[in-house]
Amino acid sequence: MSEPPLSGLAVLLAVAKHGTLRAAAAALGVQPPAISYRLKTFEDQIGVAVFTRTTRSVTLTDAGRALLSRVRPAMSELGDALEEARGMGRARTGTIRLTLPYIAYELTIAPKLAAFQARYPDIELELSFDEAFVDIVGEGFHAGVRMGDHIQEDMIAVRLSPPLKEVHFSAPTYFQTHARPRQPRDLLKHNCIRYRYIGSKRIAEWQFRDADGMTTVDVRGNLIVNSTNALIHAARQGLGIGWLFRANIDDDLRSGRLVSVLDKFAIERPGFFLYYPRANARLELMRIFIEFMRLPRRDAGRPLAAAPRKAR
Repeated sequence: MSEPPLSGLAVLLAVAKHGTLRAAAAALGVQPPAISYRLKTFEDQIGVAVFTRTTRSVTLTDAGRALLSRVRPAMSELGDALEEARGMGRARTGTIRLTLPYIAYELTIAPKLAAFQARYPDIELELSFDEAFVDIVGEGFHAGVRMGDHIQEDMIAVRLSPPLKEVHFSAPTYFQTHARPRQPRDLLKHNCIRYRYIGSKRIAEWQFRDADGMTTVDVRGNLIVNSTNALIHAARQGLGIGWLFRANIDDDLRSGRLVSVLDKFAIERPGFFLYYPRANARLELMRIFIEFMRLPRRDAGRPLAAAPRKAR
């Protein structure tokens, strides 16, 4: 069955409601000749006249009355469905489904999560942790969070973090019995705490930048973890050298619980971005979430400004 001629059905409804082609044209915002043309085209498409037209009147034919009796309730239901869809786009309650690596959650979402939930208790966040790139449309996610250099070009991207500097670190006690590495290849003589990605199950590479460009060192060690918290805790105990983003351990570096090495070889990554398809840009829930996550952390926890009171 071919697609129904919806524009013709709209003309049928307008003429039947308003009684004349001129009035129907005004209601639809077009010129009368356009209505006459559309109506003739519609009748040609369905193979039967729906109106008897004279210079003085326009009257439904039997076929027109029969069609109108079926079309009116169907178009009313279609209108209700469209209004429901518009309502969903404007809704300020509901669920936002996100896919993101856990480390992105730690650095971008977790610091503001409590404040977001306090301000918007009717918005439910569903977070799915995965380091691998996910087809957010196919998997039913509203958005994802990834490094800026790992985002498809057809997505809208919103920065959630500044560029992120990598850091290699351990506790001062570790370097009491081990010489500090001076070059990336010196790590081959050290016990390195490696990180295994939860989703892909692969072990993260240790990369560096030197005069010749990017280089990778195949480090070794007797501890592998899939938790950044576990990695930091092991490094604090002096069990070896770890690798993360500097933002993950700023407090430890400032306090001296951890010390960094090989800083001049550390790579700076683009930072994390929220990305989503253009179709989701009009969702009110997405607008609320994006605007909140772009707030500076000091402002995110502040209560919403009260609306000014009207003078009595």
